Amino acid sequence: MPLLVVPLGPGDAGSLTLDEWDALTHCRRVIFERPGHPLRMRLETAGVATGPLDDEPSATRDCWALVADPASPRVVELARAGAQVRNGAWDFPDNLTAAYGAPIARTAGEGFAGLIALMARLRSPDGCPWDQEQTHGSLEVLLQEEAYEVLEAIDEGLLGDELAEELGDLLLQVVFHSQLALDDGRFGIGDVLAALEAKLVLRHPHVFDVTEVADAGEVVRNWEVIKAAEKGRSDPFEGIGRDLSALLAASKSQKRAAAIGWSAEAGHAVEQLRAALDRPVEVGSLGEALFWCVAVGRASGVDPEAALRVHTAGFRKSAPTLLTSGQTGKETR
Repeated sequence: MPLLVVPLGPGDAGSLTLDEWDALTHCRRVIFERPGHPLRMRLETAGVATGPLDDEPSATRDCWALVADPASPRVVELARAGAQVRNGAWDFPDNLTAAYGAPIARTAGEGFAGLIALMARLRSPDGCPWDQEQTHGSLEVLLQEEAYEVLEAIDEGLLGDELAEELGDLLLQVVFHSQLALDDGRFGIGDVLAALEAKLVLRHPHVFDVTEVADAGEVVRNWEVIKAAEKGRSDPFEGIGRDLSALLAASKSQKRAAAIGWSAEAGHAVEQLRAALDRPVEVGSLGEALFWCVAVGRASGVDPEAALRVHTAGFRKSAPTLLTSGQTGKETR
């Protein structure tokens, strides 16, 4: 058996699982990055030999264990070398994933569990009348609002506490919808998380399997192929949300088309855009111009939806100045 690595800070000893305890007590020797770790005395009382980390352990050291700080780079290094990493009760895809998750898995898991418990209480007979009355339909507008507020925080550069708060509001909507489904016996947040984890593993065969990719573009193409196979889609444009904005729908349509061979280099897209703009303005020519605007953005690595959103926000901020300076144009219909 390879070296067992348990990432566990001194303050997190209470989150050690029974499986982890059993694994540690079956080791011949357990060494500690922090000699004063409270778990060390517990193991010695149970008859397990312990000691300080006085030399770099081998990842293949049979029946030995290391209790390491969760953020220690040694955890990832040992996982790469073949050590077994146990990190709470979670079943990670592999040891390297468990190692990278070490700094956050236990604390995030506890925080997420607290949120789930609060939502269950709010929806219970002993909870909140407003929360009890909500449905998937009644929460739609809130889900949209919270998503746009996250985007607004990003666009305005509010990437600290403000973004954290907005992401929390958006996460609440996911938890809320999951609790509604659980109340009806359809699924729960655990099913949501399990399906998402399985999807991420399946769609990253270059990370969790032997598939090799040349660059990020090939990752995206593989993602679309795998996704189409999962959904059993014969139409490459099936599944593009009907409620997406026109720019985003055009971008996703072009992305799907690119996966089956369509391409638009930046130069060609600019030519098509200019040709559309040279025509009289009507629904067809304007729609074509906007479509090729999206293609120009995609070819240049610029998200057209985000670009227009940022520019519009800038326009709103500068509009009062334009009005006072007389820089206005007559609106036409």
